[in-house]
Amino acid sequence: MRAFRVEAGSSVWFLLRDRAAIVSLAFLIAVALSAVFAPYLTPYANQGRGEPELTAKFRAPGIKHPFGTDGLGRDQVARLMFGARRSLSMGILVVLAAIIIGTPIGMVAGYLGGWADEAIMRVTDVFLAFPPLLLAIAIAAALGASYINAVAAIAVTWWPWYARLARAQTLSVRERAYIEAARGIGVRDRVIIRRHILPNIMTPIIVQGTLDVGTAILVAAGLSFIGLGTQAPYADWGVMISDGRLFFLSGRWWMSTFPGLAIFLTAMAFNFLGDGVRVAADPRLRRLL
Repeated sequence: MRAFRVEAGSSVWFLLRDRAAIVSLAFLIAVALSAVFAPYLTPYANQGRGEPELTAKFRAPGIKHPFGTDGLGRDQVARLMFGARRSLSMGILVVLAAIIIGTPIGMVAGYLGGWADEAIMRVTDVFLAFPPLLLAIAIAAALGASYINAVAAIAVTWWPWYARLARAQTLSVRERAYIEAARGIGVRDRVIIRRHILPNIMTPIIVQGTLDVGTAILVAAGLSFIGLGTQAPYADWGVMISDGRLFFLSGRWWMSTFPGLAIFLTAMAFNFLGDGVRVAADPRLRRLL
């Protein structure tokens, strides 16, 4: 059996040399695993799901409850683990939905050009004319407060950015010789877009998506904080901060501090990982380094 070797100067080699990216990836894997296996990693799984324990209200961090308990006596570690399920999934789903919606639209606009390009870009300009967070709040409020509606509201405000990115990349790729050759032998436009353009524009889209997951988690936590995202009794980092903000000044600092740190560290980890992937995926940056 041949040993796996990483060629010096390759994309994987550069990514593995980026300590910040590797540490961030390890942290994100640990958070994801804690979310998936939360029922088996904490003795307070029922509290993580929302079951109150009124005899343990407002307990400060200690041996039994390392991150303390909330106003309903629920263990904060368990709530953080179960909350990671919704916070992480919201960020990832938002970015995936934005990519799935925006990328095909941008490719069609960039490849066809002309009136189709103008019409699609004017529609994206309408969405980009509004502040994304305010537009997401308006859409979530109109749809109703829920996990799914919050994901949909944020994705609706984000797809234009991916449409513009896909369009810009398509404009560059469509003039290359192999695209002209495919046209010359009569290959259909939809086949060219699917087989030749899409694979060649996905790298910058994936890099941008990796960078955007952290921001999406922040925005999703903001919607949950104001009551337009995940609803009680389900755990969510934004909901936990909202629940703890009323008690912060009275000395119960742990209720908001630990979920706030979770959001901060997760968002930073995605940013560092995205930077590492960007450098590893760009041959020009690799040459500079």
